[in-house]
Amino acid sequence: MRWLFVGILVVLFELFTYAAAQGLRWGFASMLSPQLAQYLLWSLFAISNGLLLVAILRIFSLGLKIAMTWLTLLWLVILTTIAVVLVNIMLGYGMDALYQQPFYQNYGVLLLMVLGFTGLVGLSIYNAYSPIVRRLRITTTKPLDTPLRIGMVSDLHLGLLVGNRQLDQLSDIVQREKVQLLLMPGDIMDDDIKHYQARQMQKNLQQLVDQVPLGVYATLGNHDLYGNRAQITDALRQAGVQVLIDESVLVNNQVWLAGRLDDMVGNRKATTELMPANLNQPIIVMDHRPSGIHENSQLPVDLQVSGHTHNGQIFPANFIVKYLNTVAYGYKKIRNTHVVVSSGFGFWGVPFRLGSQSEVWVIEMIGESER
Repeated sequence: MRWLFVGILVVLFELFTYAAAQGLRWGFASMLSPQLAQYLLWSLFAISNGLLLVAILRIFSLGLKIAMTWLTLLWLVILTTIAVVLVNIMLGYGMDALYQQPFYQNYGVLLLMVLGFTGLVGLSIYNAYSPIVRRLRITTTKPLDTPLRIGMVSDLHLGLLVGNRQLDQLSDIVQREKVQLLLMPGDIMDDDIKHYQARQMQKNLQQLVDQVPLGVYATLGNHDLYGNRAQITDALRQAGVQVLIDESVLVNNQVWLAGRLDDMVGNRKATTELMPANLNQPIIVMDHRPSGIHENSQLPVDLQVSGHTHNGQIFPANFIVKYLNTVAYGYKKIRNTHVVVSSGFGFWGVPFRLGSQSEVWVIEMIGESER
């Protein structure tokens, strides 16, 4: 599997580098001589293959993320080029007077390339760091004395690029939305707790926990399990987060909460093993990946919350994850089970989101007695 990933990475780097170089050569034609254009091509290939080598050989810990950031920037150059080509064609057909102006002929494409690329980068960073709240109301046929306001935030990826500022944003949202119970279905940390400790995030995470009346519950995702499971679990519990490792708990004597390990753990318990004895109370399942939806929907599960997919994070990957998952993103009711898959609060690798946005779900669960 690793070598398949490496092979795909190599192909993408070479294709994206060549396409981005051709786009830049076209967009900056008024400034580049043929010789400079050739230097540009070889310089981009040198940077790309250098970063690719660093990532594959794991020369330092941030190598892969830096390489993926570079790959994303190349992709944004390609998207910009496509957009500018289309604009150029439309201007040529629809606004011939503007298109024929000497200034546009000399500098128009160049300016559109600069503005387009800058706009895409700015939008991508904004989407990554500006969480929105998605609200949902669901009903269960099981009794619930009063409506329960559940916050769900997945994939925080606390680390170098997501830290105290984002935790404070989340605290503000939780307080404003009057969240009673906060669920974090996996990938709380970004592989380890190095930056979590260095930036003293425990205090801010503890402040978040203190604002939630019925507590904050988390499960472990794949990035929480890459060799630092014990440290990450301990760090979360020290901040007051209740980590569920293939176990179920009764919250406020009203709702059962089952937390599953990520499915990269081959011997994790099946959801059936986590079902409570009393099936007449609402049951919520936290499962990091939305891979067990079909099986879980055949059980008396009222709500499943998941993440992992990031809704593709960068367009057009959202179409790929949609193809690979029963529910890749958003809300869907399957039989009597409500399923919510979040695009995540943080991000992996690159501080960009295009075609997706950082988010928090606020789910109001209403029981039979209130309808």
